[in-house]
Amino acid sequence: MSDPLDRLLSEPLLQPPADFTERVMQRIQTLPAPAPSRRRAGWLAWLALAAGALLGAAQLAGFMFGIWTAATAG
Repeated sequence: MSDPLDRLLSEPLLQPPADFTERVMQRIQTLPAPAPSRRRAGWLAWLALAAGALLGAAQLAGFMFGIWTAATAG
């Protein structure tokens, strides 16, 4: 095993300290909660709606072209 990655994978995993979970949760509770961005969410919702409408119109145009092609072929 000369590959460093193979050597690292063969070693036992590190064990976290016994109070690791408690320390992390205490640290998380002291952090301020992020404020939701209503302005950004609204802008993204309108962008997604416009993109969906554009893709839907493209699908409808392709469907109508197929019907027109089949109707005029005969």
